[in-house]
Amino acid sequence: MAGEPFLRSDNRDMVKFLGGRGRYFSYADAVEKAGLLRGSLRGNSPQAHASEAVLGALAVYEQAGVSLALRLEGTSGCLGTLDAWHEAMAEASAELESAEREKRRPSLDRLSRANHYFQFLSALVYVEETNPNIALRVIPHGGSFLTPAAALLEKNLSPVGQTALKAYAAACDAYAAGDESTAAETLRQLSGELESILPMDFFKLHFEHFINALEPFLGGFFLYGMSLVCFVSSLFFRRRKALLHVAAVFLGMAVLWHLFGIAARMYIQSRPPVTNLYSSVVFAGVVASSFGGTLYLFRRQLPVAAASCASGLLSLLVAMNLPYSGDTMGMMRAVLNSNFWLTMHVMTIMIGYGGVFLAGFLASYHLMARFFGQGEKGLKAGAGGVCRTLLVALFFCFLGTMLGGIWADMSWGRFWGWDPKENGALMTLLWCSCAIHARLLHVCSYQGFLVLASLGNIVAAWGWFGVNLMGIGLHSYGFVEGGWFWFFLFVGLQVLAAASVLIPQRSR
Repeated sequence: MAGEPFLRSDNRDMVKFLGGRGRYFSYADAVEKAGLLRGSLRGNSPQAHASEAVLGALAVYEQAGVSLALRLEGTSGCLGTLDAWHEAMAEASAELESAEREKRRPSLDRLSRANHYFQFLSALVYVEETNPNIALRVIPHGGSFLTPAAALLEKNLSPVGQTALKAYAAACDAYAAGDESTAAETLRQLSGELESILPMDFFKLHFEHFINALEPFLGGFFLYGMSLVCFVSSLFFRRRKALLHVAAVFLGMAVLWHLFGIAARMYIQSRPPVTNLYSSVVFAGVVASSFGGTLYLFRRQLPVAAASCASGLLSLLVAMNLPYSGDTMGMMRAVLNSNFWLTMHVMTIMIGYGGVFLAGFLASYHLMARFFGQGEKGLKAGAGGVCRTLLVALFFCFLGTMLGGIWADMSWGRFWGWDPKENGALMTLLWCSCAIHARLLHVCSYQGFLVLASLGNIVAAWGWFGVNLMGIGLHSYGFVEGGWFWFFLFVGLQVLAAASVLIPQRSR
């Protein structure tokens, strides 16, 4: 059991150091390097925080093991502990009844074993109640769950609780003896019995396990990648129509798979699709790819398809590689505990950000297409499509920002406080407005407008993601450590795409 990789760290560097896979490592791996982890606790670096979290996980694991694999002194195994406890309590009860009938004092010798066990269990329950996060409450009783120690002290433990207590004790003994198959079968039988008795949504639990194993976002990532490869390949091969059809199928499958992953998270959490930074990245990507895919379906424009694939691909790439975060579905901060405002504000503004990125990628595509012979007519058509996309994005960004101000007024008592996150939203609004006005008022050329739209990706990325890296402001629930390298890499690529307009176009 100690060698199974079930402990999690969202710090990828830490998992690599411990020899784990993905985001998971084993207890044995961490114990082996516990001394090195303790030596890296100094400072305020992400590595120090990750080491502290891993050592904390080890302590929780060890205490949980003590809590679940309960053993009393002088007993053999967990089942032996149950028998010894019941024997001691029966012996003490018989002695008290006998003493009452015979009008004498109870014999302390016959009460000592029960008293010793009772003192030990009471102390263990006190530790568990003082530190609730390190105890495993797995014994059902009266609509709630108890730890094994608390279950033993419960006078009227329910029949299902007694069944669970014996099953866990048998499983722990089997694991201790190295018989993992028997332990697994015991727990499987217990799970079947509990599913038919307890008022819990076990289907949702099994569904979450299935989704974790399926990894739909990873599948969507590969589908977007294959679609993009097919779209690009269609420019160089003769069978262009066949490749375009295949690419469109891959794009449709990727969007559907992407949407399925988001819908699964919504069902599991019973929340709107955007609850943290990870889910916002995923949602913005599917907005851009869905919008772009729909436009391609009706207009058959290759730039739109390429930008759609790039948006979905990059969003999932970023989401899967957030260095110290990830696909977490834990409890949210109190300020976020509102499905209404999560839907109204967060989803609305993320639709706006998705539109900004789609427009930016479209603009970058047309700027780069100059080197493949795209003339003034192509730039004009591209600028028109980008402008229409930016108009939609501007509407949702403005609406989302206003709704956010109303939510802030209700939660914090003020509509606007020049918080970094609020400033980022305002920067995105102003940049989109400037770009659209420059195009409609003919202040700049088609190329100039495409440059503004391309650079808009940088502004939107800063307003949405960059301010979270700063770690300041009231929006602390969105903070993330690390990621500066990838952020500036994205900025550099966008700057290169925009700066390509300075390179003279080759003669056709």
